[in-house]
Amino acid sequence: MAGDLHRIDKPEPRNVTKIVATVLPPLFLAIPSLWLLLSVPPLWRGVDAYNQTVRPPGMVTILLHAPLYCTLSRIPLWFGYLISGSGPAESLGYFIKHTQLTDAGVYLLVVLQHGALWCGAIYLIYAIAKTLLLRLLLAVFFASQPLFYSLAHCVGSEALSVIVILFLAASGVRLIRRYPDTRTRDWIVFTVFIAAAALTRHIDCVLAAVLPITMIVIIIERGLRRVVTDQKAIADANFQFSKAWKIWWISIATGLIGLFCATSVTHFLCWRAHTPWRSTFGYTFLWRFNFLETMQPSPRQALLNLVASKCRLPESLQLLELLGDWIDRNKHWEPGAFIQEAHSHLSDPEMKYHGEKFDRVLNEIASGFLYPPAAPLRSAALSDFTTATASTEGDIVQFLFVNTDYFFSHRDKMPQCSGLKTFREPRDRLLEARKLSYFRWWNLLSFRAWGIFGLIVLLSVVVVDYKRGGKNAPVILLAVSLSFVGMALMLLNCFFAQLQPRYILPMMELLLLSLMILIAVLFSGYESPNRQSS
Repeated sequence: MAGDLHRIDKPEPRNVTKIVATVLPPLFLAIPSLWLLLSVPPLWRGVDAYNQTVRPPGMVTILLHAPLYCTLSRIPLWFGYLISGSGPAESLGYFIKHTQLTDAGVYLLVVLQHGALWCGAIYLIYAIAKTLLLRLLLAVFFASQPLFYSLAHCVGSEALSVIVILFLAASGVRLIRRYPDTRTRDWIVFTVFIAAAALTRHIDCVLAAVLPITMIVIIIERGLRRVVTDQKAIADANFQFSKAWKIWWISIATGLIGLFCATSVTHFLCWRAHTPWRSTFGYTFLWRFNFLETMQPSPRQALLNLVASKCRLPESLQLLELLGDWIDRNKHWEPGAFIQEAHSHLSDPEMKYHGEKFDRVLNEIASGFLYPPAAPLRSAALSDFTTATASTEGDIVQFLFVNTDYFFSHRDKMPQCSGLKTFREPRDRLLEARKLSYFRWWNLLSFRAWGIFGLIVLLSVVVVDYKRGGKNAPVILLAVSLSFVGMALMLLNCFFAQLQPRYILPMMELLLLSLMILIAVLFSGYESPNRQSS
């Protein structure tokens, strides 16, 4: 009896190990967030973040900015408003139309963003790593990246974009690990995150191509292996190409369904807000017109004439003529100044700022430049892409501080921010915070350097996995697809808008996540014998 009591009082080593394995990775992931919440005031993505969190449902918060963050962010802001007692209690529906910013609401929003980041990181790490040591290694690597945590500490849709992409990559890993015996639940989860990505940033719809690309490359890889080994019977037994093609079609359908759901939600929100739905990519393309200022007058005018020949709306021709005159008179392209002058010169009242007809005109002009893209535009886009690959995480992080500092010289554009802690405190505190060493940890490694390191890891993983029988090939190919889709997304962005550090974010994030997946595969063979046999 005494021996039994002794065994009851003494915890089993396996249970202790299980508790440690459960607690330590989340603890490491939470440390940077807790430090930021105590040391750095919430950051703001400039006037865009203000519009996303304050303006009522309409063209700006549904069409110009993707609607998911503009909608979801109001919930913690509303709770914070009620907790702070800064005004009469209001329903959520009323608050969304008449949002009031409070410190409690902003901090609650930022805390939830950090919490969602932890959940996404745990979701990914537990999908790719099975041992405590490997999970700790990946958790420390993730926690050391200021890119993730500075975005989670910032008000703006980019914060949600980071989180959604993290969940998307993790759900993709969980799906591909069971390939070709995938489960319906995994497809549904991935579809939800595709829709969420498209509802967070419009250009993130490109992420719908991740699984189709991965699946087709898997088919090619298995086909080449079958040819090289010349073991048809074994190949047929281990891999059924008819089933593989079926899964490929399912992956395409998954992406399309996700995009259809996102579009349907946008249409529904437009209907509720009494806002006509239309694309606004032409308005975004206004910032890409900076490539015209580098051209000589004659070639520039020839290009404008070529675009004019593709346009059917008379207002498009008027705007193109005004565009040519404006660039001739000004050395530097300023979209805001051009729009103001355009509204004063165009007599049609329907051509008002952000009006439906004005957006149609801008879309037609943008299409004329993009289909096909002119040589000067291609040159500018490729130049911006090259510059983007030389950027570091620090460039993106410092951009967030610059955007936050924007308030101090443009108080009139963000009036409610005056009462928030970030902007009540001396400006010097914000300037000092951007110099903290955590934000500069990885400044020596640009995207190119990370890419070279990732290539070395990829080659090592391919060799090691080949010796193990190639069982992790689908996961490896998913990691490669994530990285290449991130670069394709960045390149596409360079055609649509002038380069900004925030546009580099998806490319950098997907590369880092791909690297984590490859590292997990590389060390997956070093598990304990007990775990491997279980």
